[in-house]
Amino acid sequence: MATIRYDQVPLIIQFGKRTERMIAKECSLSEAADLTPIYSIGKYGISEQAPQGARTASISFSYSPVLTGLVREDTGETGSYNIINDVANSLKNSKNSQTSGVSIRFGNISGEGLLSSYSLSLQPYSPVECSVNFELFGSGENLPVSGDLQAESPESFKYINSKLAAQYGHSAHSAFMTAGSPATITSSNETGILTSVDYSINFEYEPVYKLGQEFPSSFLYHKANEEANLSENVRETGIAFTGKSENFNLNIRSLDNQNAILVKMNEPVLSNTQLRVSSQGAVETKKTIRSFY
Repeated sequence: MATIRYDQVPLIIQFGKRTERMIAKECSLSEAADLTPIYSIGKYGISEQAPQGARTASISFSYSPVLTGLVREDTGETGSYNIINDVANSLKNSKNSQTSGVSIRFGNISGEGLLSSYSLSLQPYSPVECSVNFELFGSGENLPVSGDLQAESPESFKYINSKLAAQYGHSAHSAFMTAGSPATITSSNETGILTSVDYSINFEYEPVYKLGQEFPSSFLYHKANEEANLSENVRETGIAFTGKSENFNLNIRSLDNQNAILVKMNEPVLSNTQLRVSSQGAVETKKTIRSFY
């Protein structure tokens, strides 16, 4: 088998009728079998290794979010990207325990995965960096992943060109806001300088298994927790015993400031703060806010 280069393995996700080709920087696929040793009396050592759970897989990748792009190759239709952000926002606010997965294809290997974690990072005047992980359980008689690793034609990347550069999520026009004001306004009405934001959310599911099948027949969504770590140059005076709860919005905009995606944290509570300074540096404070669903 010939060596396969990074430019021959496009990463594509689909959800509903939407298709998004990721501007991924790295991707990792892992598979696991849940085995346990079987011991018996009258014999030294194990008799065999037997499965005690279904086979699973996971796929994780880092990428730069593109806010608009080609969503249908057959018609040339363009539209909103950011399937992952939309899935995360919809899922955490959902009251429906039943959930469906996102179809993922990577180098001709494909599967359907449940979003387990999603994070993004904003640094001064830099492209937004995102990381994501999907758990692939399979369904019914379908394996978690299928297909053989193969190189794909460079034609698969014809949509990636310089025209997309202005559509990247970028910190130049992005903002972290609370109640319409910068999130760095303190209780004494002092406005600080926000230097970085690291956001993450994690989801928990329960697979429902059926007798006679290795893989789950359905999945139940249970809960989610999200967190944002902020770095700034001001410090709020003290933390209340019950925390401090406000609505926070992370508004990520494109470099041309024409399109945006929204991450909305519902009633997060300030849980901790840190203040530090080093020689030849300015005082910096970090605070963590958390929400639970």
